[in-house]
Amino acid sequence: MTNSATDDTPLTVRVGEAVLTLRDLQGSDASAVLALHEHVFGAGVDAKWFAWKYENDSGQGKGQALGVWSGDTLIAYCGGIPRTLWRQSKSLRGLQMGDVMVHPAWRGILTRRGPFFHVTQKFHSSRVGATPQHPFALGFGFPNLRHLRLGTIFGLMHDDGAMEALHWDTTPATFTSLPWSLRWREVAASDKHLERSVNQAWQAMRARSGDRILGQRDGAYLRWRYIDRPTPPNTPAPEGPRYRFFELHRIWSRNPLGVAVLDLRSESAQWLDWIGPVQWAAMASRACRLEAARAGATSLTAWASRAVAQALEGSDIVRREPCAGLAVSTASDLGAQGAVGLNWWLMGGDTDFL
Repeated sequence: MTNSATDDTPLTVRVGEAVLTLRDLQGSDASAVLALHEHVFGAGVDAKWFAWKYENDSGQGKGQALGVWSGDTLIAYCGGIPRTLWRQSKSLRGLQMGDVMVHPAWRGILTRRGPFFHVTQKFHSSRVGATPQHPFALGFGFPNLRHLRLGTIFGLMHDDGAMEALHWDTTPATFTSLPWSLRWREVAASDKHLERSVNQAWQAMRARSGDRILGQRDGAYLRWRYIDRPTPPNTPAPEGPRYRFFELHRIWSRNPLGVAVLDLRSESAQWLDWIGPVQWAAMASRACRLEAARAGATSLTAWASRAVAQALEGSDIVRREPCAGLAVSTASDLGAQGAVGLNWWLMGGDTDFL
């Protein structure tokens, strides 16, 4: 596990009568993390998940985390994944927050002196802020509404609005097929053509992004996020892949207009990602609805930040509702630009759990 904290010396704090220790997580702590995850969220992750997210050696993943310990027991945890962000053709080192956990026995102490505050504050302040003193300039994440509310009250997070779940009907009578000049085809995860298509689409997306903030979506990231992600333990053998990849292109061109990522395993299909210029997102939504209908789904849904929702206005969205918060660490340092009100382009694939 990568350790990029500015100070890796363990810190002790007193919470009530208990003396707790804060320190960076190491690979040897995997079993403690998995045990806490099961206490908080139930079963669903294992050592393969931990290695994929926190010990991956492919240049992706390489998560970082801080834990709070009561004796030998991990009682609170805050982790994040390094993420390259892009705005106006300039890269920015970001840290995508996730896996914030507090043991059920300690949840009643959600105060400024409690484990949640200590682990979050120390994790953010040790990694996010002015460079080169800190490895990351911007921290962001998708907390549930309770954690977002606590984070803002404690001065740890800015509330930058909400992610929305957008819904489309897939009944054929509700939309038309693609224009004759466009083609849509599936590309297998094992197809060497996939990474080349994604890289071409990503370059075009980045070049036309304007002032939007994009998380990197090149071929290497896509492979780590979707193809290498381990199957949750104790799940039935799948009939097909969890994530499927589709390419939109003009009939006279071999270069893709973009690549979409879909999960078509349920009656409500999920559109997780669009890699390509924003102006083609609405057309991609129509193609995704067609594909969802072919798979037998009755609806299509997608997580969307404000920028994504704006790009999809007029695409026959039938329902929308908040699905997660969008938080920005108050430790973030973007100078005069500020860290609130940024034009984020974020979808479900920008999380690590959908």
